[in-house]
Amino acid sequence: MMPDLATRVVTRQTHVMQRMEAELVVFGAGISGVSAALEAARLGRRVALIDGAPSLGGQSVGAIVGTFCGLYSNGPNPYQVTHGIADDILYDLGEAGSLHRVSGPRNTTVVQYNETALARWIEEAVRKAQIQVLLGAVLLRVRRDGGRISGIDLATRYGEVTVAGQGFVDASGDAALTFMAGFPGREPVRTIFGTQMIVLEGFNEAALAALDRVELKGRLTTKGRLTVSSATMGFYLRHQVKV
Repeated sequence: MMPDLATRVVTRQTHVMQRMEAELVVFGAGISGVSAALEAARLGRRVALIDGAPSLGGQSVGAIVGTFCGLYSNGPNPYQVTHGIADDILYDLGEAGSLHRVSGPRNTTVVQYNETALARWIEEAVRKAQIQVLLGAVLLRVRRDGGRISGIDLATRYGEVTVAGQGFVDASGDAALTFMAGFPGREPVRTIFGTQMIVLEGFNEAALAALDRVELKGRLTTKGRLTVSSATMGFYLRHQVKV
């Protein structure tokens, strides 16, 4: 039996601004925003989670970082100090073989995880918590009632959306909600440099925990010196040619 391939013409009707309401509106769906939204939902609150990206998780799943720092104390006998959704992530991804704990320098413990596995975990956790999700939404306006935010207006590919809430969480990472609301903010006077991440492929990540750190550091130091020396020589030769 052939499928029905008939089509029909549709036209957008008179524009009506779409509206969302929640007790708590979380602006920013990175790992911090997801944590706030899930914890609030577990307390019985109606939660809306909003982000400008097309997917949940922010840099934790989209920036090839793949590392959690600060979940464990430093020292020779580390213990977990960050809980909340971290407990579930560590257990669920650990059971699936999608994360590994690695001892870093100065007796630190970091957690390396599979970004795709974390992305799927976040999506499922948010779905089960029945959190309202709005992605691909760009902040246009923030409405205030004195010193409190009462609502926000957003632009999406299907038109504008207004969101009202009793409380708002700014989990944007760059204080976008706070700034657009006109609240004062504090920023550093001097430049703060972040961390550059690289991706190494073709090796067993589980074996990383068993690496001899002294040997690894020695090899990296030697390689770094050779690279710097080569770069310096290249600059010298180019300079001589120009002269």
